Amino acid sequence: MLERPRVDTLYLGGGTPSLMSLEELTALTKAVHEAFDLSLLEEATLEANPGTVDFAWLQGARQLGWDRVSMGIQTLDDVLLGRLGRIHDGKVALESLDLARQAGFQRRSGDLMVGIPGQELGRVLEDARRMAATGLEHMSIYLLDLDKNCPLKADVDAGRLLLPTEDAVATVFEALQVELPSAGLAPYEISNYAKPGAESKHNSRYWERRPYLGIGPSAASHLGDFRWTEEGNIPAWVDSRAGVEIQELDAAESLSEIPLLGLRLHRGVDWNSLRQIAETKNLLPLVDAWEAQLAPFERGGMVIREGTNVRLSERGMLLSNGILSTFV
Repeated sequence: MLERPRVDTLYLGGGTPSLMSLEELTALTKAVHEAFDLSLLEEATLEANPGTVDFAWLQGARQLGWDRVSMGIQTLDDVLLGRLGRIHDGKVALESLDLARQAGFQRRSGDLMVGIPGQELGRVLEDARRMAATGLEHMSIYLLDLDKNCPLKADVDAGRLLLPTEDAVATVFEALQVELPSAGLAPYEISNYAKPGAESKHNSRYWERRPYLGIGPSAASHLGDFRWTEEGNIPAWVDSRAGVEIQELDAAESLSEIPLLGLRLHRGVDWNSLRQIAETKNLLPLVDAWEAQLAPFERGGMVIREGTNVRLSERGMLLSNGILSTFV
């Protein structure tokens, strides 16, 4: 039994919390305070859709203790927003960031999506500049995901719209690696940029392999070497009709998560520490095999060794899927 565990970060999202009324958010926040010890809380983030918030709601959320807001902006191009099925336009997106500032949020994040059909490099950079000009403290870069059925997916599948090529998307990511630092947002993870001290503490817990507890439909949790995901069907979850399958990682799987997740961070992984952990688990041959597989990437300048530290270069970040597959 976890009883009333102490947590230092909260994250409300994976849906659209801003669709809740302020009364509903108040009730939920109260329930969270009753269920957890928040005496050492460092960060409380909630996601919001720019088309569903107003000043009163944001101010109320801030007064409830939520101190960081993540806005699902995606793009400031109204044509592309329509293509994505979003209910806001570019003007509303920028206004929502300003409303959050006026409501007292000193930590604001905006999502910027790349890979949208019809999206041009110049427009992505313009969007990034305009978002950064609002003074926002954090920006997350996302690649369009068409796994779920939606009108845009149907258009792409039917050939009515074409996705940008991988090379075109890589060019956008490379340009953002230059543009965002010049706007004061430094990279700290493959897809995340922030002003100094404004990095997402909650999301960093994932990459650092720290324990986290997910509550709600499809929510994932990690405790020690155990992983589990809640039922995704909402009625079944509400009625507690679905079981949860718990996965226990073996020693090799647990070790592989250290570089698999840690190399996403710009600071990289302390490789000596990794080898020491491997030695206690009798897994040094596995680390030796990883080093052999990483050698070509290191010679190609995509993996960089600095003393005991190993990290990905900017080019390595662009090709991270191929490099990180070493540990899968």
